Amino acid sequence: MKYILFVLIFFLASANAQNTFKVVVRDSSSSENLIGVNVVLQNSMNGASTDVNGIATLKNIPDGEQTFVFSSVGYKKKSLAIHFPFKQISPFEILLEQEESELEEVLVTSTRMNSRVEDAPVKVEVLGTEEMSEENSIKPGNVVGILGDISGVQIQQTSPVSGNSVVRMQGLDGKYTLLLRDGIPAFGGLSGGLNILQIPPLDLRQIEIIKGPASTLFGGGAIAGLINFISKEPMENSEATLTLNHSTLSETNINGYFSQRKNSFGHTLFAGFTNQNAVDVDGDNFSDVPFNRSLQLHPQAFFFINDSTKLRLGITTSFEDRIGGDMKAIKNNFSLSHFFHSPMNSDSNIYFEQNTSSYNAADVVYSQTLENKKEFSFKSSINYFHRESKTNFSSFEGKQWNGYSEIYELIPSGNHSFMFGGNYLLDNFSNVGVDTISLKNFTRNTLGFFSQYSWSEENKFNLQTGVRADWNSAYGWFVLPSAAMLFFVSDVFSVRVNAGSGYSIPNILDASESIGNSSPIISATQLNPERSIGGTLEWNYRKTFDEDFSLFINQTFFTTHIRNAVIETPTASGATQLQNANGSATSNGIDNYLRMLVAPCEIYLGYTLTIPKKNYDNVHPYLPLTPLHRAAATIVDEINEHLRIGIEASYTGFQYRANGSTTKGFLFMASMLQLKFEPCTFVLNGENILDFRQTKYERVVFPPYNRPSFAPLWAPVDGRVINLSMLVKL
Repeated sequence: MKYILFVLIFFLASANAQNTFKVVVRDSSSSENLIGVNVVLQNSMNGASTDVNGIATLKNIPDGEQTFVFSSVGYKKKSLAIHFPFKQISPFEILLEQEESELEEVLVTSTRMNSRVEDAPVKVEVLGTEEMSEENSIKPGNVVGILGDISGVQIQQTSPVSGNSVVRMQGLDGKYTLLLRDGIPAFGGLSGGLNILQIPPLDLRQIEIIKGPASTLFGGGAIAGLINFISKEPMENSEATLTLNHSTLSETNINGYFSQRKNSFGHTLFAGFTNQNAVDVDGDNFSDVPFNRSLQLHPQAFFFINDSTKLRLGITTSFEDRIGGDMKAIKNNFSLSHFFHSPMNSDSNIYFEQNTSSYNAADVVYSQTLENKKEFSFKSSINYFHRESKTNFSSFEGKQWNGYSEIYELIPSGNHSFMFGGNYLLDNFSNVGVDTISLKNFTRNTLGFFSQYSWSEENKFNLQTGVRADWNSAYGWFVLPSAAMLFFVSDVFSVRVNAGSGYSIPNILDASESIGNSSPIISATQLNPERSIGGTLEWNYRKTFDEDFSLFINQTFFTTHIRNAVIETPTASGATQLQNANGSATSNGIDNYLRMLVAPCEIYLGYTLTIPKKNYDNVHPYLPLTPLHRAAATIVDEINEHLRIGIEASYTGFQYRANGSTTKGFLFMASMLQLKFEPCTFVLNGENILDFRQTKYERVVFPPYNRPSFAPLWAPVDGRVINLSMLVKL
């Protein structure tokens, strides 16, 4: 009985010794309330995060002197010792100082509203400077690898001979994804699947990806979404980076970047050279990796007229020679006497395909921040693309001019923002040689007017509506409304919804890229433009527990409905006819991913379910070459300041072929080992470690071999690849 009484007295005393601590945390400079600051009772599991008012409450604090630790990303950690019990009438105030090396805010430019990525009502995924630097050391040749790692994004190789690839988003063809460079539509058309193969990560500051309807922002072609490749700008400190890379598939890359700013003038220069020898991986005497030799130059000049006004001038030049086909044809025509090959001699008994291309562009961007934080922007570019394609039995040569100009003004007013602008797009294509696939010359002009309205209540919601009216010289007017909203349920949970319409102008060049030089292309007398409506609904959970542990979970439901889809149909004469489908195409699905930091490890998990259907085809209703199931996982562990390792695995489920049959699902694995000793970084990287190849299970080249046909590609054909790179940064 005495023992029971002693226990009761002990627990009552303990209960009376428990205290409550309430604190409000503010920025020491601006006195603004800070959200998500972690407040932890030292040497315990007792902790809390500040709410939308900057307040955190901790209960069950024992008597005696207790120490509380305050931490938040971008702020100096702070400790506070308090002796309990004490009477607390109002919240205790704590001021946190920003770190000197405060993390730079990630601003989204693709929406033109210059909002933080966390606050954008339209979902934007950003691959920042750190990701670009890492990709440059892993695969410096282009950004294909890093784009393919993103959930809901599929990189599809369209040709086993040329190696061309396209970006597919949310299960839709590559023509429905708009590619931009610094907000300018500079790719597509004649450049086709070559475009993303020519974008090096070393020249990029970040990549912004909008999944779902985005035509209201930039016009036609963004039905499935858009990808904006944003160039680097000079910083206060000079930068000089050299990357050397060589792979087991006989690819060599030499990339260099230099930038400098002094007072009101700055400049950047990127130069890259790639040499890829043709490789026959499966031993069928046809190249699985084409010969490729390319050179790229991208100089930019920046004039910082004052603190609020900036002018940028840029020039982009690239040359590429790409040859695939019979290995004997490549070997017989290969010559080191020319930096780039001259067109190969035609031999009707040996198949080859050669694509010689050059790309030249000039752009100017002027931006100014006016009084009351108004922003004015003007940008203009002119692009010239020349491409000559030749096989042993066909030839094609064409040139394309693209011009783009845009002007807009952003007017903030309290919690509201208004944006008005317009743009002009020129698209001109012409044949300049013998054309066996019968591509017709065309000139199209598009004049667009757009406006957006945004209403933001901090930590509550962000509403954005917009409308675009485009006039196309061939198809008339298109009116595209859109609406998006981000709602903050709490300081860690938010819901985002986005809906909009879109359109795509029929372009015979899109068909020529997928068909190649094998047959003439004809189109119906009058093709109608494709029109779409789509939307996304998502929820997000984002919480930083402390500087060593953070978690981000996203789940997105998406849908797209396309009317008047332009399809390719073979004719009895062997030609390919373009026509509008008698029905619609739809793509519905769920995109899930999780990012977690458990220092020093970074973990990524993703899964995408896609159901793409042709409602006009009752026999084979699924859009071909889109995996219904795709999962990916990545873990990166920073062992110490010198050593970093990473492992990646992805599973691609079965895909439907055009005839209704299905492909195999396959597992893709990669690993990376990084050693860093300033100023050098060495990376040993392995791709497709399990060596899964489509050619292990089926042929991709069919006779007659002097005029072969090719199977559609649904898996890698280049097999296992190991590369070693060295990055020197000064």
